[in-house]
Amino acid sequence: MDRPSLSSILSLAVLASSCGGATVSPRAPLGNDEPAVAPSIGQRTTSRRQDSLAYHVALADKRTITVELTDRFELVVRDASTANAKANIRRIDLAKADFDILDLVTNHDGSIAYVASTAGWVRGYELDSGRLLSEWRMGSSATALALSADAEKLVIGTATGVLCLRRLRDGAQLQCVAAHQSRVSAIAISGATLISGDWSGTVARWSLPSLREERRIAGTGFVSAIAWSPNSETIAFARNARKPVRTPKLNAAEKESPQVDPPGHNVIELRPSSLEGTAITLEDHRSIISALAWIGPDLVSGSWDRTVRIWNTTAAGRVRILLRLPHLVSDVATSRLGGDVVVASWGTESESTSITSLQLLYPQR
Repeated sequence: MDRPSLSSILSLAVLASSCGGATVSPRAPLGNDEPAVAPSIGQRTTSRRQDSLAYHVALADKRTITVELTDRFELVVRDASTANAKANIRRIDLAKADFDILDLVTNHDGSIAYVASTAGWVRGYELDSGRLLSEWRMGSSATALALSADAEKLVIGTATGVLCLRRLRDGAQLQCVAAHQSRVSAIAISGATLISGDWSGTVARWSLPSLREERRIAGTGFVSAIAWSPNSETIAFARNARKPVRTPKLNAAEKESPQVDPPGHNVIELRPSSLEGTAITLEDHRSIISALAWIGPDLVSGSWDRTVRIWNTTAAGRVRILLRLPHLVSDVATSRLGGDVVVASWGTESESTSITSLQLLYPQR
């Protein structure tokens, strides 16, 4: 099969991804106990690869794991503990570009990664050897993944609204429920609780391992990302007024300006993990919000408007732009400890940046 052009990929691909004046309302306790401190960028590094689209990124100890597309999808492992820069990159072939890779999760030490495809499969890989450990067929597009903290269970969401729980040591499917009436677009686990969101705007809370529903809230907009705060007291999720799908019309509009949406069409909601009470709404992005990740009480967001922003949730949602890129941001990952941020973006030109790493410095931490 002929290699698809990057312009056609940009038109058709689907992504599961100074100061600004943020709109924040209303204010409520978030349960984040650290003081409000504005970070500075201590170090910034970039990875350039010709004609590379970085779709997803995960951080695990001293490893950065990404899903990247040239003429094929690859799992790319960058190991910061290896001194030799040329030796610290390993590539694992995933598939042709006939189908999108919609999600990536890894365990804490970065030894195993799981990827989900619109072709309907979910695969697990041993990253040191590149060996395929497991493959499951879902019957419809596999659209979202979440790995339990002990890396013993994997939850899979599908385009038909199904959630399935698998035990990883033997691959056994423990539960499957018809959870949503539309595509499951984001899921996240904290302890024995799962939060899921869909393209109809519904967000639901589930108990693990039973997948028993505990609460469900409706809303407007397509949910595109979900993230738990480090203390598990707050859940953040992104809502967008339009479907997060790449189209030729959108691609043409972005040539005029990446801020294609009116104010308030792309928002982040912060709620207690119970999903009860009043939400705090953060408004500043002007295109699809593709990713959310926490650093202490600070929330990092990435968007198709080509910015990465950091929100200080202990200071009424004060927002600052960390990065402006020449191409859309598809994913953002943060380290569990420290202030590392890695950004995946679509470098569509020769020598474009596909991976950007930042180290945030917090003087008072």
